[in-house]
Amino acid sequence: MELLNASRVLTVLSGWVGQPVWVHVEVNPGAYWRGAAGTLRTVHIKGDGPFRMYVEVADGLIQVDDLTHMDLADGLVVVIGFGDSDRLARTLEISTQPLALQTPENVVDF
Repeated sequence: MELLNASRVLTVLSGWVGQPVWVHVEVNPGAYWRGAAGTLRTVHIKGDGPFRMYVEVADGLIQVDDLTHMDLADGLVVVIGFGDSDRLARTLEISTQPLALQTPENVVDF
């Protein structure tokens, strides 16, 4: 993971506008949504860090606050934010391919 660079994330995601994407959102404690799918319409990143990110898909809008780090891979953008105790607090993954669903048999401990 590296510090979130808004222009790099926007460059990648802008190339996916009009295409189907799959999304995973997790906010700890309390929220988890994996496998949401839709056509990417637009993406906005606000702030100077930590960042607020808006992802608009057909018929919906996802907003995640306090994002600090990123990982860019082929067909996958992962942005995360750490909480006050330097623990992972939020994750937003956007993929051009369906995201695998974890089951107890294939969960990897870090």
